[in-house]
Amino acid sequence: MRRRSMFRRSLAVLALALATLLVPATAHADTSHTGMGDEVLRIRPTKSAGLLTLKHTGESNFIVTTLNSSGKQEELLVNTIGPYKGTVLYNGDGTSKSIVALQIKADGAWSAVFKPLSKARCWCAASLQGSGDQVLKLSPTRGLRTVTAAHTGEANVIVQSYTRPGSWGDLLFNEIGAYRGKTLLPVGTRLVSVKAAGSWTLKRH
Repeated sequence: MRRRSMFRRSLAVLALALATLLVPATAHADTSHTGMGDEVLRIRPTKSAGLLTLKHTGESNFIVTTLNSSGKQEELLVNTIGPYKGTVLYNGDGTSKSIVALQIKADGAWSAVFKPLSKARCWCAASLQGSGDQVLKLSPTRGLRTVTAAHTGEANVIVQSYTRPGSWGDLLFNEIGAYRGKTLLPVGTRLVSVKAAGSWTLKRH
């Protein structure tokens, strides 16, 4: 009986070790990087969608794009001037090639934190306020639903919805300057990406 118990314990330890190896590191912890000025930041190759929280303290251009193994640009994630703080979605629309690096153009200090989609801000209540770039998660929508958007910034506000991150999203709003309007919220929406320079409000109906 003692040998059988020890054997079972050994199997349990082995199973736990295998499970740890099979789960990506990003599922347990964020991956952070910091730097100053222009950089090509190599990352673990991935086709999966995820979150990237970026900060920049410079006064000039701050541009972040993803690169594939051929060195070609895949996605323009951020293109702004001056200080920046926001969270964006990468690989949200899927890609035929893995991204292996970020190309960063900056004149000041910056940080980049990779996070799993589970850490997106929860759009739990019907109405939600925010500012700048953010990614929101919600329970998959059902039936006829609409969303009202209000924006007070002077630049673009772009809102996209995703029923399955990694596939093409739906463009809900793409406006410049102060705006208020309503549109359909696609059935099955579970993730929403907001890109804005100013303050915004989203309300589900």
